[in-house]
Amino acid sequence: MFEYRITKYDPANRDPTGVYLLNTWTSRSDIGKVFDGALLTPEEYNRFEEACIATAVAFLQESGCKALTVNGLECHRETPPFQDGDSLSVPQIAEAISGMLREEYWCRLEWSDAYIHIGYDYYMYLGVMKHCPNAIAFACENGLFVEPFESPYKALN
Repeated sequence: MFEYRITKYDPANRDPTGVYLLNTWTSRSDIGKVFDGALLTPEEYNRFEEACIATAVAFLQESGCKALTVNGLECHRETPPFQDGDSLSVPQIAEAISGMLREEYWCRLEWSDAYIHIGYDYYMYLGVMKHCPNAIAFACENGLFVEPFESPYKALN
């Protein structure tokens, strides 16, 4: 399996233990706050959210994955948009990622040949069975960083 950590964080700004060294936003709730002299606007936040979602979709499409299953749903809304065990199509996966990035709920999206896990501080972990050079290039072109990395949420299975 090809496994990645996909983030907005440049690996060049990490210390030897992997800690990110720059002061930057980590959540939608940071909109309106200033980081290193720059205001996080809704437009800037949306640009990164859309890049994350489009990157995940690009990986799924290039790898041939058509659906993922919801596992371990934790919902912070009155009515969850789906239930634990539901199978989500790629368009539904895109909506689910948006909700997770906005911290409305959390779950693992998994299948035998792929997964997407959204972690704290805007980290996305993704695994697919096929190398996806076009999806990697797409992510980089959209300001994201793709690093080989196994999801820490796999252990929750």
